[in-house]
Amino acid sequence: QVIIRYFQTCRTGVGALNMKNFILLLLVIGAVYSFKPELFSFINNKAAFDEQGNPVTMVFTHNKCGRPCDEAVSLLEKRNVEYSLYLLDDNEANQALWKEYGSVNSFPNIIVGNEKVQGSYKSRIISVLAMNYGDRVLTSTERYYMNNHFYDDGSDKLVMYGASWCGYCKKMRKTLAENNVDYIEIDVEKSSQRKSLTDTLEITGYPLMYYGYKRLEGPNPRDVIALM
Repeated sequence: QVIIRYFQTCRTGVGALNMKNFILLLLVIGAVYSFKPELFSFINNKAAFDEQGNPVTMVFTHNKCGRPCDEAVSLLEKRNVEYSLYLLDDNEANQALWKEYGSVNSFPNIIVGNEKVQGSYKSRIISVLAMNYGDRVLTSTERYYMNNHFYDDGSDKLVMYGASWCGYCKKMRKTLAENNVDYIEIDVEKSSQRKSLTDTLEITGYPLMYYGYKRLEGPNPRDVIALM
């Protein structure tokens, strides 16, 4: 009703200008949602757990998804993760369930516990799996590096993978220092294990941050502070 009243007032003069701005805003929001749907997770927070409260894995896909969905499913199977597959083609029940979980038009849609991944991004899927199932889903090399993401008591540690010349890393350091946040930094460019490290964690840009198993790619400093 509020939107209807807004349209009714936006017919002439300043209202017409506001109408254009409103339409432009909707287009911008739609574009952002298409590329970064995780930013809108507050809209639908439905999670995937069984009756005992254990996280389960749900995969929404369709017959024309092709390689991205095949790769995601293959990854789950290689990691011995049980999952439920929901094909949306001509299946009203699955489509209704998909809408309950946000109906994001980027496939596959993978939901594990409270976490959601759109697309077949291996590093993000592994992060979400580890957050819910622990290190049993990791390879020995992944486990080796990710052990550095935890303190001796098992609590999450904030780790920044960066480089001395990285401007965004400098900004992040400044923000973390101003907020007295404890973290460790690994200069990937100077690491003796650079190739193995970048290949294993799929580091393609700086800074890449982890908070325990939670992966934060190119994060906004405010988002990192909010995790602490």
